[in-house]
Amino acid sequence: MTLETAAIRLGLDVRYMRKVHFQLVLLVAVGISISVASRAQDGNPVSNKKDHFPYAFGNFVWWADVDLRVELKKRLPTLGDEIERGSPTESRVRTVLVQLLREKGVQADVQTIEPSMDVFSSKRVPEAPPPSIVYSVLSPPEILVEKLSFEGAPSDGSGSLNEVAANMEGKPYRGMALWSDRQKISEALQQLGYLTSMVTLGHGAPRKDGGRYLVPVTASITAGPKFHVASIKAEGGPLVQGRDLSPYFALKQGDVATPYAFGRLAGALRSVYWQAGYADVDFTGAPMLDAAHALASYHLQVTPGPLYHLRSIRFENLDSALEAKARKMLGLKPGDVYDLMAVTGLNRKLSDPSSPLRAYGFSYTPKEDRPNQLVDLVLKFYKQ
Repeated sequence: MTLETAAIRLGLDVRYMRKVHFQLVLLVAVGISISVASRAQDGNPVSNKKDHFPYAFGNFVWWADVDLRVELKKRLPTLGDEIERGSPTESRVRTVLVQLLREKGVQADVQTIEPSMDVFSSKRVPEAPPPSIVYSVLSPPEILVEKLSFEGAPSDGSGSLNEVAANMEGKPYRGMALWSDRQKISEALQQLGYLTSMVTLGHGAPRKDGGRYLVPVTASITAGPKFHVASIKAEGGPLVQGRDLSPYFALKQGDVATPYAFGRLAGALRSVYWQAGYADVDFTGAPMLDAAHALASYHLQVTPGPLYHLRSIRFENLDSALEAKARKMLGLKPGDVYDLMAVTGLNRKLSDPSSPLRAYGFSYTPKEDRPNQLVDLVLKFYKQ
């Protein structure tokens, strides 16, 4: 299982976070343990940890979620809504699920995916389900999305929505990832101006096709009004006061509204503030909606945050001669305004054919002292 697949199932946000904090990349450590129930026996080890999670189902498409829970609790009267990770109860649930599948004529194993405790300290997508112990049917048989149908879709949404459908159809059905598919449909509608659209996803009865099962999925859409831009303005903050920023806008008055109207502006402003030492600069600019008139008004505002200076800088894995060259290429020294663009731009300088460090890459860790508005910077070099 890839990190991305696991992250979707656990609801973790592993996107590169170009938010204006010092660590540009958020690395999410996803710890997953998987156990499998055999058709013949149940041999799940018992964990000594006393952590409990809700349980969920990945691809038991022969039942609605609520009906499957009823069936489980009939056969396991003491089963509640949470299970202790690695416990005998977790094992018993898996065994009953195998039995229920057999009664449907499905000979298959069931795997359990347990969330790591790290999920609680990781950034999560608000729309994602909570960390859960997830039970899934192992392949074979394959359980695939046969077709994604749309109910209530606006007439001008077919192109974007068909792209989403094409990416789902023929792929494994994963119930715990449906929130992500729902988000994609919502985002496609929002890009068409339906900023208050609502989407729910559900599946129909599976159809056996040879050695696999095909599952129809339906997206029920309440599109709402199609919004247009009423007004758009931007304040660039103290470093660009009085500047006309409208050439950067992606939209103008009267255009179909989208979730973000400012095009390249935030990126351009971020560079200006980073170079000036405001590495915590932040932006707000979500549209204000007048649903009665289907109008959206945008106002970008900048919060610069504190001005940081460089307190110390350490180079690792370079000899003294190469370190001196790297310091000169970086162009920063203790006491300078902390220029994050200089740090990120060092990669380009290293890759120059004339660079004595062209065989190297680097990672960096800025540690901020917020009360004193200082940064301690560590650059760790490695051979490419």
